[in-house]
Amino acid sequence: MATKEQMLSKLREVVDPEIGLNIVDLGMVRGLEINGPSVNVDIALTVKGCPLASTIETDVNRVLTSLPDVSKVSVKMSSMTKEEVSDLSLRLQKMKSEQKSPGKAPGMSAGIDKLDKKGIQHIIAVMSGKGGVGKSYVTAVIATELRRQGYEVGILDADITGPSIAKIFGLSGKPLADEIGVAPKITETGIKVISMNLLLDTPDTPVIWRGPIINGVIRQLFNDVNWGDLHFLLVDLPPGTGDAPLTVFQSLPVETVVIVTTPQDLSMLIVRKSINMTKQMNVPIAGIVENMSYMKCPHCGDEIHMFQDSGIERASTSLNVNFLGKLPFDPEVNKLADQGKIDRYTSEPTAQLVRKIRNEITQLSGITAKPIAWKRSSEPSS
Repeated sequence: MATKEQMLSKLREVVDPEIGLNIVDLGMVRGLEINGPSVNVDIALTVKGCPLASTIETDVNRVLTSLPDVSKVSVKMSSMTKEEVSDLSLRLQKMKSEQKSPGKAPGMSAGIDKLDKKGIQHIIAVMSGKGGVGKSYVTAVIATELRRQGYEVGILDADITGPSIAKIFGLSGKPLADEIGVAPKITETGIKVISMNLLLDTPDTPVIWRGPIINGVIRQLFNDVNWGDLHFLLVDLPPGTGDAPLTVFQSLPVETVVIVTTPQDLSMLIVRKSINMTKQMNVPIAGIVENMSYMKCPHCGDEIHMFQDSGIERASTSLNVNFLGKLPFDPEVNKLADQGKIDRYTSEPTAQLVRKIRNEITQLSGITAKPIAWKRSSEPSS
């Protein structure tokens, strides 16, 4: 019969998927009771209702039943107290500080090495510190306009907990995978898309994950997808300056960032945080886009300014960031997005915006993307 020490040794093979350390060293094994061929294990999760509890339970069963004379394992899941979680956090911070490579605790996923650019010429992140400014819309229309000009384009929806790219392009169903990688979904005009919503059983399933898991998923969405040869990959970032944007800047070979705001002082106040974060990460900023800047009267064509003068151009100058232009509030966008046909939208302001972004990228990299050198995936649908 296996001893308690042998069982604990086997349980060290079970790694917490979020933290990357084994459950014994993390203090998650709260109890271990041996009753002949049956073993009862009490596991204290670091967070109540952990979405990966079933993975841990399966791994515990697997390693213990591999021992001689152990035929049945019962796993009880509880959760750590606030004091235990606080103590664990302090221990992890200490482990990080003791490493020669800052930020990497032993056994933890490194997660900050820069991934290979593969066959992608230019990677553009679309960012805003504030939600509700139309970041996904700006990402979509930039991609659509680039595609209309003949470029091979992809979109990585890095908003893991609130993805919307698949919906506005009318995409559904899980992507297929083979030995080469995961095949992205293709829009009707040939834009390659990967989004968390495409991987869920139902699009309204909430993604209740903590930072470390989200970080790993973003890396996988980029690295495990067979993007093929692209001129441009746009990365739609979630609001804020937290784990997801940090992972993108540290892990993905992002060439430049497009900042999106709306004509409000509150929006600009928060967007400044994104600008300062981007500068601290030493990622060049292509410029700022002011979305929902005005609305065209459908009768007389006059511009209706729904918000006060934002002073966006003055703010751009003070921040030493290029001003890329203003996009209107267009009811047609909402209509097409709800129908999943956003790539049918076109307007002169978006065409001008894309031309400016391409010029900025050319100046940054010295490389001008040439659509005639690439094979198009498909022709736009009528």
